[in-house]
Order: sequence, then structure tokens, then C-alpha cells
Amino acid sequence: MIRTVCALAFSLAATAALADEPAARIAPSLAAHTAEFAPAKVYEPAPGVFSAVGYGIANSIMVVGKSGVVIIDTTDSLDEAKKVWAEFAPRAGGKPVVAIIYTHNHNDHISGASAFPLAKGGKVIAQATLLREAAKWNGVAAPSIAARAARMYGVFLPKGTPDGFVSVGIGPFLSAFGGGAGGFVAPNQTFDRTLSIKLGGERFVLEHAPGETEDQLFVWMPERRVLFPGDNIYKAFPNLYTIRGTSYRDPVQWAASLDRMIALHADVLVPSHTRPIVGEKAIFSTLSDYRDAIAFTHDQTVRWMNQGLTPDEIVEKVKLPARLAANPYLFEHYGTVEWSVRSIFAGYMGWFSGDAAELSKDAPDARAKEITDLAGGPAAALAKAEAAYNEGRWKWAAELATYVRRADPSLKAQADALEAKSLRQLGFDSVSPNGRNFYLEQAAELAGKAPGWKQIIGARQGGAQAAGLPAAAIVATFPVRLNAEEAADVNTSLALRFTGEGDWTIRVHEGVARVFTGWHADSPVVLSGTKADFVAAMASPAALQAALASGKLKLILGSPANLAAFLDLFRG
Repeated sequence: MIRTVCALAFSLAATAALADEPAARIAPSLAAHTAEFAPAKVYEPAPGVFSAVGYGIANSIMVVGKSGVVIIDTTDSLDEAKKVWAEFAPRAGGKPVVAIIYTHNHNDHISGASAFPLAKGGKVIAQATLLREAAKWNGVAAPSIAARAARMYGVFLPKGTPDGFVSVGIGPFLSAFGGGAGGFVAPNQTFDRTLSIKLGGERFVLEHAPGETEDQLFVWMPERRVLFPGDNIYKAFPNLYTIRGTSYRDPVQWAASLDRMIALHADVLVPSHTRPIVGEKAIFSTLSDYRDAIAFTHDQTVRWMNQGLTPDEIVEKVKLPARLAANPYLFEHYGTVEWSVRSIFAGYMGWFSGDAAELSKDAPDARAKEITDLAGGPAAALAKAEAAYNEGRWKWAAELATYVRRADPSLKAQADALEAKSLRQLGFDSVSPNGRNFYLEQAAELAGKAPGWKQIIGARQGGAQAAGLPAAAIVATFPVRLNAEEAADVNTSLALRFTGEGDWTIRVHEGVARVFTGWHADSPVVLSGTKADFVAAMASPAALQAALASGKLKLILGSPANLAAFLDLFRG
């Protein structure tokens, strides 16, 4: 008891000594960069080519051909897409929308498609792997991606204040969290490597160009010499790794795709983020520097990796050459060299740094106790963290505060407050909006001023975007949602009959779930309905009850209680 009281008194004294928090601020280069896409504007870099910049995070592009209109990318929500079409329609000259082209699978490029009035028989074109890639982020990994994206894009930060949201780096904001989801239209024409096609009386050449995503493509209009590079270039250092989470973005492939675009000697470049560039010389120079920065980051990371350095050591070594660092297209206003280095190392070597001391660590709570004991206990460690904060060592202050919280839950409030202040200072100093937003959003969560991680994490599992995915992608989410502890002794199955999209069986066998095509006759519960209604019903037990009561979902076999018990295995 005496030790607890003394520790608490020591902690309160240290908290009282905490220096005043430095003023909120925005990194000057970041504040200036926001003018790239504010206010929203439609640019016409070439006759009949229009780029809507500043309507959500991604641009939407319209090409007015001789006999029809082609839309390239559809921005991040129905609300923003409707605004874009309101701007595009008067410029379309009454010509029909004959095609929509997706440059890749990211939601900010595919979520507004239904706002554009595609003519009967119109084409929706994508690279062949788009649906597979989209299924990762809107299906299996949706909860984690949604939570991390909310932080990275500053979804819950205050707007228009020095301590809040500035931009998302390659666009003004992300509207997808509240701007009308469900606008995705599935492709009806795909290709593998190259597609040459006439649309609206104009010739387009689409080429698979892996880079920011595996399904990335670029669009080339050879007669007009206009190039649409998708997300393989924008006015910021490339996101070779995104902190919202991603599979490996191979910089060797990305640089090679840029080489192919450089060889075209385009006169007009219309990216899917930030403004167009006009002039062969400017385009050649910009693409070349972008390619060189990616190659440099890759090559030097591998160089030091092959000399036995760990990721923490390599990030101190790899810095862009002065000529590249001075290029505004390579300012770290989106991706950063440090995050890229870590991703490249992991792409080759995986998670293990090569230091045997990191092969298997103690559990987080045990490590926290051991680390705080080195300072004389959790209260003393909190005082050390506060001293680090006062000295401007905010990275260490934030890290040490997390150890204090784990080691002594009674100090959680003080540790949370200190970590939040430390994260705010790191955010204020960040030139990358991704970093700034993530720091400030997490600080707001700690201070109770933003929804917590667990409140956000399930938001996309039953979302409208998921309903636009193939049935195979929907049922594929079940194995990774199974509460294995609850299902350890369970052997059962559910058969699903999706209207117009086939039959599926989800089988649970002692802690493992598997998905099969077809309706297995031994399933004790059989459910029918549309895929969209099933996705909506999975949002909660109440939503399921409502769907059954309304007849949107029908039990062919089994009872509502049996169905609820089965689905409850996937809610934990």
C-alpha cells in the first residue's frame, strides 16, 4: 500500500511538472502543398480531355471523343462523383458515356461509377485482377484496413484548425466514410497485358503497369499523345508503402512501368491524383526523376541489407540525392523514404531483421514490466517519459508511455495523456499528411475525442462496397472471422443460395472454417436471398432478424435460432 501511494504521489508530481504543450502547427511545405487541389477545379489540359481535381481524394477524368465519352476513374464516393458529373455533363456535348475505365482497384477510383450515366451496352474496363485485388481490401482485410484508413486519412479530425486535418496529400479529403458508398460497378470487360480498343471514336491503348497496385494500368491515346498514368505518379513521393496497410508494392516493377511510360514521349500527362502536366520535356523530366527516386530507394535499401544492416539501421542510411529531394514531385507529402525502406526490406526478407534477439520476444505486458522496472518501476518510467517530452524527444516519450500503461493499468490516464501529447507533436512536425493524420487521429482516440480502434474496425465488414464484390469474395471472409475458441468443438455448416450468384457452403470443423462451392446436402441450415441482403444482415443480430422477418432472406432448412448460433461463431 505504501509503495502504491508513494508511486501515485510521484506520478502526480511529475505530471504537474509537465511543460506546456507547444502550439499546434502545420509544416509550412504541407500547408503550401494543399493549394495543389484546392479549390476543386476541372482542368482541360488537352482539347476534350477534362480532369476533375479536388473532388474527393482521387481525380475523375473525362475524354470527349468523336461519338462518345470515356470516364477514367470515378473518384471515392457517389456524392463526389455526382458533383463531378454535374461539371462534366455540360462539357460532354450531349454525347453518351460509352465506357468507364478503372486504372486500379482502390476504392477512391471505383466507388462513384454509378453516378456516371453509362449508355446501354457501355463498357466497364479493368485489368483482369482488379476484382481479386479489391476483394482483399473490401473483404478479407476490410476491418483492419478501414480502421487504419480512418487514421491515415484523418476522418475524425477537426477541419480548418492548426491542430486538425490539412489534406490527404494527393487530394483534399477522403469522402468515402460518409459520402455515399455503393457506387461500384463491376467490370464487364477485362484484359491481361494489353488492350487496344476504339471507344467513342477514339483509339485507346491500355497496358498493365504494376506499381502502386498489382492491377495498375495506364491509358495511352497515341493519336492525341495523351497519357493517363493512374497512380504510378502524382505530385508527392510515391507511397511505396502505405501505413493503412498493403501487400508488397514492388519498386522494381513500378520503376519498369515508369520506363515504359517515359518511352512514349507524351505531350500531356493526366494523373489520377493532382494536376495534369503539359509539355513533352516537363513530362519526360518528371517521370524520369520519379523513376530514379523509386529505383534509388530500392537499390540502396538492398545494398545496405546485403551488408547485414537491420531496417532500423538502413533508414538512417538511405536519403534521396539532393537533385531528387529538391523536386516538388518527390517531397514527402504522401509516402516517405523511411516507410519505403522498411517495406522493401520486408519484401525481400519478411518480418525478421536478422538479429536473433528478435526471433521470439516476451509477451507485450511482460516486456513492459521489464522495461519500466529498469527505470525503477512504472511511476518512475512515467516521469522519465515526461522528461523526454519536455526535452522534445517525442518519439521516445510516446513509446515509453505505452510501456507504462501496460505495466501499471492504474497509471493509464496519465500515460494516455502523455502519449497523446507526444503523438500530437509528432503529427504537427510531419510533412506527410498520412503521418500527421495517423498521429493526430490516434492522439484524439487516446483523449476520447475520436472513435476508438474497436469502434471503427468492423465498419466495412458489412458495408455497401463489400456488397459490390463477387459472392466468392464475400464468403471468403468467413474463415478469417471465425472465433476459433468458441468453435473448438463445433462441427456444423451453413448452405447459402445467392440469387443469381450460385450456391455456397461454409463448414466449421473444430476451430477451422472452410468454404465450398455448391450446396452440401448435409447442411443443417440453408439460407437463400440476394448477396447484398446477406451482407447487410451480417452487420448485427438485429439486422439478421429484420431480414428474416421481411422475407429478404428465407430459411429453406433449419430454425432462426440455428442460423443465429452459426453466424454468432463469426462475430467474435
